Amino acid sequence: MVPTHIRDYIRPASVEEAWNVLAERGKGAKPIGGGIDALLYSVPETTAAVDLTGLDLSYVRDEGGLAIGATTTFTEILEAEPARAFLGGILVEVLEKVASPLQRNIATIGGTLGSAHPWSDVIPLLYVLGAELSLFDGQASRLSMSEYFARRVSGERPLITEIGLPAEGKASACAFEEFSSTGFDVAVLNCAAFLSVESGRCKTVRISIGGTPALATRLTPVEEALNGSPLDDGTIERIAAMAADTIDARDDRRATAGYRRDLTRVGVSRCLRRIVEQLGGVE
Repeated sequence: MVPTHIRDYIRPASVEEAWNVLAERGKGAKPIGGGIDALLYSVPETTAAVDLTGLDLSYVRDEGGLAIGATTTFTEILEAEPARAFLGGILVEVLEKVASPLQRNIATIGGTLGSAHPWSDVIPLLYVLGAELSLFDGQASRLSMSEYFARRVSGERPLITEIGLPAEGKASACAFEEFSSTGFDVAVLNCAAFLSVESGRCKTVRISIGGTPALATRLTPVEEALNGSPLDDGTIERIAAMAADTIDARDDRRATAGYRRDLTRVGVSRCLRRIVEQLGGVE
């Protein structure tokens, strides 16, 4: 049994009420969706669980792009037709690799983004899909992933209410690669890439690496180097090598920094080659 110091269970009826409780109690209260983090990463200061599952934030909607409520579980996303149809089914491809089926039944998309630990296959994917987060901290706002995590680093913890994914054009594709010992293991490294192509050259480029072992981030210099280039073999190998040199890799008990750089080169190369296949070649 996992020890926990949580003594109070609060089920707010609105986002505003949930935020007020969290703001009033500070570190003494923890928002929960599926509750995995509340059990695994409970600290003595946290004595109240604020259950967000009654706030009507579990949904997947086709609104041109996708709108996904923060308390939507991975299984609910996997079973939603709009998610299955989105950008060649990339959400389904990735989420089917996350954790175990039982964990996917309770883990929520908002909980993944709000979690304190850096290991996530979902965050690199959402980065390259251009996700925007709807937030509430006394007032509603909408931020990019980078803006949200910058606020989180500064100590701010706004409530996530929705994840929005923009619609993409026909000449667009996305690919994901992870490296782990088994399907249920935390990945040693993962990478995701998104490209749109116009007149045979890369137009919109987003590349993200996670598990370095820091929280995933986008490789802006690498994206800029690929933008406007043809996606041929030489370009792919050049960009993959640049990505390996760019990441802030470190050693931990699962892998060395050097090994993670090698995996980055391989992973980015695979992602870009898969994108070429999905687009039927780039001419």
